[in-house]
Amino acid sequence: MGKALPPVPMAEVSELLQYAQRGLYGKSWYTVANAQINYVAQSENWDVSELCGVIATTSPRCSVLRNIRLSLAFMNTRDLTVIPMRGIRTSVTNFLNGKGIAGIKTSAFYDNLMGNLDRVTLDVWMAYALGIDQSDFNKKATHAEATRRVVSVASILGIKPAEAQAAVWTGYRNYVGHSDSNFDIVDEYLTAKSNNWVIEGINE
Repeated sequence: MGKALPPVPMAEVSELLQYAQRGLYGKSWYTVANAQINYVAQSENWDVSELCGVIATTSPRCSVLRNIRLSLAFMNTRDLTVIPMRGIRTSVTNFLNGKGIAGIKTSAFYDNLMGNLDRVTLDVWMAYALGIDQSDFNKKATHAEATRRVVSVASILGIKPAEAQAAVWTGYRNYVGHSDSNFDIVDEYLTAKSNNWVIEGINE
């Protein structure tokens, strides 16, 4: 058996801290998302856990806005064909059939949306902030070290790990010139209702 490779070099805690301080206004991203999800679920008598699971499993390689619209379209119709990506349809089906969420990123995202702020979601923007390729998160040692560094930022700032991740995510996007990407499922829900559930922008 060959020797285990060392973790991939990545941005230091000090650099992540600078992004987090820049994006500290975004630390409540998951708290806001949880409150909005609960509002929509209660309004439609949907199960909160199911809605969070659908949002999480439809999130890979998807903008926040498209993710919300896909989730609302599916929850309203229960028709998997509204989700254009075959692999994502499989993930949604597995979750709804009680098989859980396989991906470490999507499972953490699900927990965060459900209100658990102790897990750290590592997506493509976190990979950019860390200066590594997103595929490196598939290496257990690299994923663990990236998580540890985000947790260290949380400890320094006196906030929860998911809040630190949201702050780094927001701050890095701000740093590279991207606008905020708020989770506003309530607005999208109300728009969909007013349009008789005709939802645009899910096949882009």
